[in-house]
Amino acid sequence: MGWPHTCFYGAFRVKSGMSDLFERHHELSRREFLVKTGLGVAASSLVIAGCGGGEGGVTAPATTGSVLGTVIDLQGAPQGNFGQVILMYPSGQHVGTRLTPDNAGKFRFDKLAEGDYQIRFHAFGQAMIPEPYQHPMKFSVKAGQVTDLTVRIVRGNFGSNQVEIYCGDDFYQLQPDGAENAETVVKLGTVVCWYNVGLKVHTITGGPWNDSGDLQKTQSYIWVANQTGVFNYFCKYTQPQMKASLRVT
Repeated sequence: MGWPHTCFYGAFRVKSGMSDLFERHHELSRREFLVKTGLGVAASSLVIAGCGGGEGGVTAPATTGSVLGTVIDLQGAPQGNFGQVILMYPSGQHVGTRLTPDNAGKFRFDKLAEGDYQIRFHAFGQAMIPEPYQHPMKFSVKAGQVTDLTVRIVRGNFGSNQVEIYCGDDFYQLQPDGAENAETVVKLGTVVCWYNVGLKVHTITGGPWNDSGDLQKTQSYIWVANQTGVFNYFCKYTQPQMKASLRVT
């Protein structure tokens, strides 16, 4: 699914009490945890190549660039009309543009200002890529050039008893469509994963878990919702704007 990051997922901590797996004290990679618990991650690999040019004559310099990507499986077969590709800023905020790959598995973002971006591949409970592929994928756009991306996915049934909340710079956001710094509603037993997609260090402080500890960029924190209630939480480094709540029913 869309758990559509260096080339490895950062370590995360687990608090639960629901099983021996959740109580293990050593650190696992996030996708190792998901595989062991029957959950899934949509992940991807990144290939970047700039190409650009123009016809002869005097022309104004380009001010924007483009992204051209393809979604394939590990054997190289195009995965057409499947999932969504969500464009994000380095802070983790959504640009506001998302695409479904065409029947050849291709997608394209045009007229992007020069700079750094990320993309997230999202296919809820239906796709996963193991280590070492990066997700979200980080890349740069150059004016007048095309950035080529290859997203490699593994399709399957990876379960749906989990949610992912992005920790961006100054916001939390349920993926893929939640409002920033809002309430997330889950059922008892749901696996909740907060993932730092921003550039700053963040925490998830509050609730029964008390504190996640410092999460560097690309690190995650998992808590299994083992009690009902409304739990407020915040980042102790970016108060007061970075705060949200989790409602367990």
